[in-house]
Amino acid sequence: MTQVTAETVSLGEFTFECGETIPDLQIAYEAYGEFDGENAVLVCHALTGSQNVAELGDTESGQDGQAAAWWHEIVGPGKAIDTDDYYVVCANVPGSCYGSSGPASPAPEGRGAGDHGRWGPAFPAVTVGDWTRAQRRLLDVLGVDRLRAVVGGSVGGMNALEWVARYPEDVELVAPIASAPRLDTQCLGLDAVARRAIRSDANWNGGTTTTASRHVTDSRWPASSVTSCTSRRSRWTESSAARRQTATPRATSFRPTPPANGSPIAMSSPISTTRPPPSSGGSTRTPIST
Repeated sequence: MTQVTAETVSLGEFTFECGETIPDLQIAYEAYGEFDGENAVLVCHALTGSQNVAELGDTESGQDGQAAAWWHEIVGPGKAIDTDDYYVVCANVPGSCYGSSGPASPAPEGRGAGDHGRWGPAFPAVTVGDWTRAQRRLLDVLGVDRLRAVVGGSVGGMNALEWVARYPEDVELVAPIASAPRLDTQCLGLDAVARRAIRSDANWNGGTTTTASRHVTDSRWPASSVTSCTSRRSRWTESSAARRQTATPRATSFRPTPPANGSPIAMSSPISTTRPPPSSGGSTRTPIST
């Protein structure tokens, strides 16, 4: 029977890389297995994930859908990350909504947005570096000095890479999956489009919408569609968004309109989109020697 711990830890005052400080950073985490001093593995969740990596106990923390037990096939007794051998920790990152401090958390008096007493959009801007520093402080509380490995996928992979850059002496192995050290400009631009879609929703209300009021719904489809196109592999986009072709391509031809005012550019013969047959002289391709 795997030992499971699900708790929220107070890390005290925390200053984010943007320069803003909150008086008490709360980090919710789950841990599986027993720590023997040198067998700790940190799992970093993706943007829509949570600390609930595997279904190994009664660890209900409000997760549902893809945030619940999102790596159950990988983490557990006898699995790739074996909880019989390793002490596996996953922390819900700051700015998330599954127990760690974030926009949905109660704000100190005078610092929240709106009249609901929560941070809302007034919560400090968060970076992957902030996540990593918060995880380091959590591990200090848990008594973990050095990690056997850090593993993560997508932005969790970026989190894992940040560990190597920031705390190289604290990590023995790193396994970033489907990730990169940074977003390219195209991804940044598409992220901006998704944010604009959400902020343009009639129910956005400056980001102060709560579960007690109307949900932001009109923008979910375009925003999530942009996310799907940028975060899934090309095979998925080809099957979901590729051009539909007819069984037999049709040859089309057209005759352009004669140029006006005596333009020197003239086309008098029809233009066809069909590929001409190969010449009788045979292929002109150069054979490749092996």
